[in-house]
Amino acid sequence: MHPRPPARVWIDVLKKITPVLAKCDANDVIIFGSQAMSVYMERALASKDIDLIVPAITINSLEKSCDELTQIAGKKPTYDYQVGDYLGRRYPIGHIYLTHSGFPFVVEFFQNFLGYESSRLTPFLALKEKWGLWIQAPSPEAIIGTRLAFRPPERITPFNASRLNRFIRTLGTIDWSEVNTFIDTFELRTIVQENLAELKSKRISIIGSSKIAQHK
Repeated sequence: MHPRPPARVWIDVLKKITPVLAKCDANDVIIFGSQAMSVYMERALASKDIDLIVPAITINSLEKSCDELTQIAGKKPTYDYQVGDYLGRRYPIGHIYLTHSGFPFVVEFFQNFLGYESSRLTPFLALKEKWGLWIQAPSPEAIIGTRLAFRPPERITPFNASRLNRFIRTLGTIDWSEVNTFIDTFELRTIVQENLAELKSKRISIIGSSKIAQHK
């Protein structure tokens, strides 16, 4: 297993592809995953990929992003684009595969969020200035909601539980009512409760998770 690339690797990639996407009229970009957590943290997290929601992603924008990333990858990266299924909802995803600074790396482009139109995320988004970029990211509460909703078979690993607790401690104050609103907006209540129960069986707890509402 390769070690996780240092944060500078994915930050370099993000800086390269952001203007390319803008030129391709894919402007409504939302950063997700551990990179979204890093937006709110003093020290960015290491990661082996970048998760981006890009509603206007096309084969053309993937191709042009690969051209731009050739500068840091040394050779032109490869990509794919596939339309999958998320609980019966259409779920298109593109990937760019490259090597940067000796680390294999993946950029994931989601055309929507869990099969829902990305506009449904609007109440939970914030515009932040970070790494010399203006970045659209979910609110801390929405990030917590997504991290609690990882699906089987992996669910929330001890590593991800530790990382989430670190994120919550860094923030200090969390509006748990917004976390609950996010969970309900995207119908994640059942999976979140299953995940928290599994973590409890492993004697792992998420800070503040007692404030997650239960099904009535």
